Amino acid sequence: MIRLINGKSIIKIIAASAVILSSVSLTSCHDANASKESAESSLGEPRPDDALNKLMRSLADGDAPGFAALCVYPIIRPYPLKDIEDSLAMVDYFPILIDAPLQDRMRKGKLDEWANYGWRGWSIGDDRPIWFDEGVQFIDYQSPAETGLRKMLAREELKTLAPAYRDGWTPVMTLIQTDGRSVIRIDSKDDTYRMMAYDNTVDVSGTPSLLLLGSLREEGSAGTRTFEFSDSVGTKAEYSPDSEVSDRVFFSGPKTDRKEMNVRQGYWRDVVRH
Repeated sequence: MIRLINGKSIIKIIAASAVILSSVSLTSCHDANASKESAESSLGEPRPDDALNKLMRSLADGDAPGFAALCVYPIIRPYPLKDIEDSLAMVDYFPILIDAPLQDRMRKGKLDEWANYGWRGWSIGDDRPIWFDEGVQFIDYQSPAETGLRKMLAREELKTLAPAYRDGWTPVMTLIQTDGRSVIRIDSKDDTYRMMAYDNTVDVSGTPSLLLLGSLREEGSAGTRTFEFSDSVGTKAEYSPDSEVSDRVFFSGPKTDRKEMNVRQGYWRDVVRH
C-alpha cells in the first residue's frame, strides 16, 4: 500500500541531511539511520511495531481471542477447507491453525525480521507465513493438523463422485449457480485441470452433464488465476476467481455465442448434504 511521505517525514529527511553535511557524530548518525531504515519499508512506510508486537505475543501465548481481534475477515483457507468468516470462528479454529512450532517461532521473533512487500503488507522470514497490513490479511502457514484435515476432506469429497472420476484428482473449488440450478466443480491432476458441471444438484454422484479439460494461467505479481477449459467438439469455458468477474463463468461453443453463468463459490460437501 503506497502512501506519500508526510510533512514530518520530510522534516526528518532534511534534519538527517543537515547532520550528515555537518559531519557531526558520523558514527552515531549512521547507527540511527540504519535503525530507521530497518523500521521502514522501501516506500517510507513506518513499520507498525505495536501491532506486530501484539500479533507475535498473541501467537506465542496461544491467545486465540487476542489473535482473532487482529484479523481482517474472511481469512481465506485452501479448498476444501472453509474460510474463517469472523472472530468467533477464528477462536474455534485456532488450535488447528496455530501449532507449537509457529508459536515458538513468534516467541523468539524480533521486529527487525519483519519486512514490507508492497501491496501485500508486512511478513516475517523467507517463507512469510503471516501477512499484516492494518490487520492480519493472509495466513499462508499450514500446520500439520490443518494439512491433515484438508487431505481428509478432499478424500471424502472425491468419494461422493462416480468411481470413474475419483482416482488421482484433487479438489480445487466448487461453484454454485446463483439460482441453485447447477453446480460446477474444478479438480486438478498434475498440471491438468478438469471442470465438471451437474444440472441436477439433487444427485451429483452420477455422470456430469458437462466435462471439460484445461489448464491454469497465472498473471502478474499477484498471481491472478484464470482457468481455461475445452473439449474435442469446441466447447470452451473460462473462469477467473481473482478478478472482478469472479461471479461469472463464461462458456462458448462452435455454434453458440459466448454466454455466462452467474455463480458463487461454495463447498461440495454442502451440496451433497442437500
